[in-house]
Amino acid sequence: MGGIGGIGRIIGRALIGLAVVALIAAGIVYLASERIIRADHVIAARPIAVPHDDASVAEGARLATLVGCPSCHNGGKGGVWTPVDWKIGQIAPPAIARKLAAYSDVDVVRLIRHGVKRDGSTLFVMPSWSERYLADDDLGRVIAWARTLKPAADDSRAEGWWGPQTRWGMITGAERQSVQKALVAPHTRPADGGAYLVRAVCSECHALHREQGKEGQRVPALAPAAASYDDAAFATLLRTGKGAGNRDLGLMTTIVKENLHVLRDDEVTAIHRFLQREAARQGA
Repeated sequence: MGGIGGIGRIIGRALIGLAVVALIAAGIVYLASERIIRADHVIAARPIAVPHDDASVAEGARLATLVGCPSCHNGGKGGVWTPVDWKIGQIAPPAIARKLAAYSDVDVVRLIRHGVKRDGSTLFVMPSWSERYLADDDLGRVIAWARTLKPAADDSRAEGWWGPQTRWGMITGAERQSVQKALVAPHTRPADGGAYLVRAVCSECHALHREQGKEGQRVPALAPAAASYDDAAFATLLRTGKGAGNRDLGLMTTIVKENLHVLRDDEVTAIHRFLQREAARQGA
């Protein structure tokens, strides 16, 4: 009996030891990820003009839809994307009007274009890697639209938080930071609307010549995929989200229905022409 009791004590001590190691490891992951989150990114955003006329606000609403502001932020009211998962955390895009009430226009430029909060800390999830290409005049219009939103009683007050799996991804680089220090946006929308829109919108998910993954789905290389469509089929794709043969394309179909359906006909054509040229250049 003494031998059994001794084995039990050994197992108990081993379990306690493992628990202590796990707690230490969790503490290290938490502290290291907090250092990343709380890093003070000193970025001097370029001030831009924010218009207030009705036409600019209307175009800002269209552009905001195109880059996904209403769809991500639940029409501006904020909300929780997914059920709480202790491993991942809770992704909760805030109510836009409530968040921006404490932000100057320059702060909003840093938030959208450079992926940092007002205090300089690190944003995640916000797709600044694509939105950084929005020209000053277009970003000004988006901000003009955002400033028309008003706090409401049914706005979400949910706060986001990060679980251990996400925090580990921050440390390893698997969880992409939104921080973009380089200033790459032009002052005005370029004449080549196709290249511009691919950078500012499509590059949120797609690379031009490389397949990648997003939310567990295959995301094809954009240029060769688009070049495989004729004009009519490509227009159908960006109007309905349906691929060749009326295929449902999963996440792409959702994004078209929520965001890309506001593209004008000339913009759809310009995007297709640019991607066809890119595919031909790569294949040459």
